[in-house]
Amino acid sequence: MKREDYNPMEENQPWATCLFADILLTYVEEALGRRDIDLTGLFRGIEGFEIPPDPRSFLKGANNWVPLAVLRELLAQCERLSGRKDVAYRAARAYFDRRKGHFPSLFEIVVRVLNDVRSVFICANLWGAVQTNYLKLQSFADEQAKPALYMLAQFDEKAKPTIGALELLRGICEGFPRLYPFIEDVQCIEEISQLKIADIAVEFPDFHMEAKGEEIVLFPRGSTEPVVRARKVFLKSETVSLSAEFLRNIPSAVVAPGDGAIRVLMQTEETEKEKQASGCQAYRIIQAGVLTHQKLAYPMDEGRIYNAPYSRFRFLWEENPKPEDQASVEEVRKEISQLLFSHLRQTRDAHMLTVEQHIEKSRLTLENLYLRKEIEREYGLGGIIGKSPKMKELFDLVRSVAETDMTVLIQGETGTGKELIARAIHYNSPRKPKRFVAINCGALAETLLESELFGHEKGAFTGATIQRKGIFEAADGGTLFLDEIGETTPSTQVKLLRVLQDGEFQRVGGTEPIKVDVRVIAATNQNLEGLVQNSRFRQDLYYRLNVFPLKIPPLRERSDDIPLLVSHFIDKAKKSLHKAVSGVSSRAMALLMAYPWPGNVRELENVIQRMMVVAKAELLDTTDLPQEILGKRETGAQPKDLKEIARESAELIERHAILDALSKTKENVTQAAKILGISRATLQNKMKLYGLRSTKKEKHDR
Repeated sequence: MKREDYNPMEENQPWATCLFADILLTYVEEALGRRDIDLTGLFRGIEGFEIPPDPRSFLKGANNWVPLAVLRELLAQCERLSGRKDVAYRAARAYFDRRKGHFPSLFEIVVRVLNDVRSVFICANLWGAVQTNYLKLQSFADEQAKPALYMLAQFDEKAKPTIGALELLRGICEGFPRLYPFIEDVQCIEEISQLKIADIAVEFPDFHMEAKGEEIVLFPRGSTEPVVRARKVFLKSETVSLSAEFLRNIPSAVVAPGDGAIRVLMQTEETEKEKQASGCQAYRIIQAGVLTHQKLAYPMDEGRIYNAPYSRFRFLWEENPKPEDQASVEEVRKEISQLLFSHLRQTRDAHMLTVEQHIEKSRLTLENLYLRKEIEREYGLGGIIGKSPKMKELFDLVRSVAETDMTVLIQGETGTGKELIARAIHYNSPRKPKRFVAINCGALAETLLESELFGHEKGAFTGATIQRKGIFEAADGGTLFLDEIGETTPSTQVKLLRVLQDGEFQRVGGTEPIKVDVRVIAATNQNLEGLVQNSRFRQDLYYRLNVFPLKIPPLRERSDDIPLLVSHFIDKAKKSLHKAVSGVSSRAMALLMAYPWPGNVRELENVIQRMMVVAKAELLDTTDLPQEILGKRETGAQPKDLKEIARESAELIERHAILDALSKTKENVTQAAKILGISRATLQNKMKLYGLRSTKKEKHDR
């Protein structure tokens, strides 16, 4: 759907105009002098809404719309920066100061054209509906106590009100009359609140709530001493007659009128048992207290009413007599024209920003398609280099398992390309349109790893200020690659086992199970069977992971692939190093193929890059090789002919074969000689020739 075709009233997700965001940003930047809000971060995790190229300009455009989640995160950051839970109230009052010279929003234009507080409140149901898709406003007057006005405010269930949301509404109601020079003061008094005590407790994670019979009690965590107590009450209601002006233009009322009247809740409690059955239930604070979290505080005063179906506000104001010399019709027209032209300029800027956003989105879409093709080419089997028999066998297995949803366990030494194989499985599977998410289990502490894998709820631990999805949710429908799976702790292994068995998990600090459809590919350079035997890895998890094992051969076991890999790494490094290198000399290649490569393919790539950096010629030669590959040979000494090259290559191969045999037998010379097919004495002579010594003392029959 195009952004200009978007109608927020047709969506299930709550949305709000950026007028509210502009109010908050203006106050934080001008009154508090703070510009350190992570504006880009506000949009992260909001599905179906692209991050604007210029988030600040977008959020300050009153004609733009944002999901309510963006506004709430902005409000949370403003509260933290200011250290006040009523920052939205203060921001709204300050925003409408008539001395400010900002472009007026359409709401401000309407307010100034009406030129009367009562008239603006009569339209409350309209301006509530055109600035959100989740808030109903409805006003009525007490004709016996002029100039008192009342307003009902009701948030949809999908957009439960927060403290900040009601503070913002109260601040706007006290703020817009400041546009009028004849208004002295306005008070907005909340008589009944739709805020639920349980939702208030969520905003203060240092406290928890308990229901005890007819009461709700709030305790500090770890304490049994109550801070706030509230008692269940039943509220009386009153019938209010509405004049014709209040009955006009009510598309969706909080309380539907009938016979020119509405029946609204009062602060007074219903004491008659017969009427309580049909009365409205709420909670009244009977023990006042203050909830705190870091610098933030919220007082819950005695007598305040919460958990009502809607909020009820009472407005009182004082105004000076309006000047007798009323403006002429011509002056009024000019004033309205200027206001409307200001709004048109603002609308134009908002539309230009939207167009820029579409252009940026189109560019990113094309770039994404290009990158996807590049990724599929890179991680398709054509992107994995190898023609040796062992690699061909591995390719066949990868093609076979990619077509299934089997869990795969990839085993191989460090640097063999386990993640490359995992990506090849994903991008050759039906899941390739979805995400491939990789995480190194050995790089994070236990608490961080669980939070990364499964996400966490707000208040789950210190610093968890918002709910956060984990990578299992991010990879839903796609593939999750768990590298270094052997490094996970027992508690994490238990949770991983549940996901593999049931396809569900719980966020850290959560209680609700979350279902996901994720294909898991695990990898390790450790011997998992040995870890199971040593009780360092769960046996049941091992069997769940080892459904389809893949073993990646080390580079020393497929030396025939080294020339192909070298050529690939040279072509790859040319672009970044800007070096005109065409290849490797036969002498250098012989030494590269003879080296055992303990760091495998990754080490080979690093060596080629290093050689290209120091190379002076177009062809990489032995002078460019690192000392560990040359062995004891002086870097300046060069073989003179093919015969010498062959002899030295054979010596290197023989030396490394001996080292490999000693490594496999844990330096048991007798067993190593059997592997090599030579006598023990011959092996000892060759070890002496090549300067090799075994540190292990053997007992053998003489």
